[in-house]
Amino acid sequence: MNHSWADGGYENQGPGPSRAARTAVTVLVVLATATAAAAYAKMGLDQMETRCYTEAPAGTTAADVTATFRWLPPGYDCSYS
Repeated sequence: MNHSWADGGYENQGPGPSRAARTAVTVLVVLATATAAAAYAKMGLDQMETRCYTEAPAGTTAADVTATFRWLPPGYDCSYS
């Protein structure tokens, strides 16, 4: 059985990426994931708001449409005057 984890074997391995390089890559991956999630949510919410206007009853003008943001569940409530 290999006990390299117990005797410091992982620290004594050959050359590899430095701790700073691993940290930088981790930070970049987390930021890229957060940016992608925010962009995906923004596009989805924009489509929901646009749907309020496209699915308005016949004879309704854009000025008669109100799209109000709601937090839970995320989206828009459409109202027509």
